[in-house]
Amino acid sequence: MGVPSPVPDAPDIVTWSALLAHWTEFARASVALPDEGEGGRWKRAVAPVITLQSTAMALAELDRVDDAERPLALDRAEIACRDATRALHELWRGEPMPELLDELVQDARVAFEAAANAGVEWIVAAERLVCGHPGDLIDRLQKLGFRGEVFVPTPGVPVFRDAPAGFARAPGGAAPTDEQTKLIGRFLGQRDGLVTDPERIASPRQVYRQFDFAKGGPVRDLVVPMNEPLPPGQPVLVLAMEGGEALSVPLPPRDPPRIETLPVEMVRAGEEPDAGASV
Repeated sequence: MGVPSPVPDAPDIVTWSALLAHWTEFARASVALPDEGEGGRWKRAVAPVITLQSTAMALAELDRVDDAERPLALDRAEIACRDATRALHELWRGEPMPELLDELVQDARVAFEAAANAGVEWIVAAERLVCGHPGDLIDRLQKLGFRGEVFVPTPGVPVFRDAPAGFARAPGGAAPTDEQTKLIGRFLGQRDGLVTDPERIASPRQVYRQFDFAKGGPVRDLVVPMNEPLPPGQPVLVLAMEGGEALSVPLPPRDPPRIETLPVEMVRAGEEPDAGASV
């Protein structure tokens, strides 16, 4: 089973240039050209504003671009956003840039990070999931030519219902191939209903097991986007492959301690986790 596209009714694969041109035309039609007031400065700001808007909109649909072109498209998008941002700062040199323009810069930055960090994620569907060592999985993925990153549960360590069970992405934030995705899903127990079907997400998430030693052990699992500040706790998912290369993954403990089912709490991007446990 393939991974659903975030653009459900997308037409055939297009090139990055065509995608960007489409949104550039849209942005030109939606931006009013100022004739009075600050006049000149705002007129000179129109070009970089259009660049930021059109690039952010195109990045949101980057899955329509062929995977082979994706890394180059990201490089071009990053350069375009950087140049446009620099031009705006030059226009407002020595004084605060208008809030609207700050928001456009931030929107473009968020869109770029989401496109570059995208991948597929599996969620624990059973009460708990315990996986073995991913050595065989890594070997099979390498034989299939996988060159991306894979996160899986630490061998022998339980992950609980609704927590991320795994994450994978190909270079440039592309989805792994169907064959590679099925292989990872099989390792995680997708066939047996232990995890959900994979879904496309904008950024990987980590599970932090938090402890309260006054209570004698772990008290909750906190799910946090990996691009957010790290909370206290022990990471549950381990990076098994990076750039297609195998990384050191610990073997399952011979006599693992019994961990009772823990509550799983989510922290969304930009949120601060509430202080409920200490390490």
